[in-house]
Amino acid sequence: MKKQILYGFISVFLFGAAGLLNAGETAAEKETVKETAEEAAENAPRQKPRRKKNGDPGGDAAVTMIWTKYSKELAEIRKLRWKDPKAFESRRKEFFEKVRKEIREEREKFRKLVTEYRQTKDPETREKIKKYVSEAYERRLKESAEKIAEKKKKLKEAEEKLEKAKSRKEEIINRKLKTLLMDPGLNW
Repeated sequence: MKKQILYGFISVFLFGAAGLLNAGETAAEKETVKETAEEAAENAPRQKPRRKKNGDPGGDAAVTMIWTKYSKELAEIRKLRWKDPKAFESRRKEFFEKVRKEIREEREKFRKLVTEYRQTKDPETREKIKKYVSEAYERRLKESAEKIAEKKKKLKEAEEKLEKAKSRKEEIINRKLKTLLMDPGLNW
């Protein structure tokens, strides 16, 4: 019982002292912690968008078209994140402003076509809409095929790596065994 009271007193004292130490943090230290947390949030993996039940990745034709158009430029901007963070931030802002503007314009253009068709029932306008939707869907199919090909390539590389490890199994086991037996201080 006395030990429990003593341990309780010591823990209260230590936690209280830790609180006093934290209260003495400088504004610069707090800012550093805040920046680190913000960077961690930015660098956290983004959630993948949910796919609809029919396999369609979602998004409208304008979004698909614009992102396909600018995918290389976006990849270049992403490379800057680690090399030059300030340049990355300014280029990223400019890029997204440009892309958002273009997406709005494409959506408006498409809405006008649909509105025009609803009012006039013109077959030429209907064909323009069909062509627009068809091109967007083709881009989605192409993008999906590219992703599948990339995943197959990674799977093949992983299988090759596994086969190589299996073929060198005895060599790896013997080397590990030799290392463990030579130094008595090593643990598994």
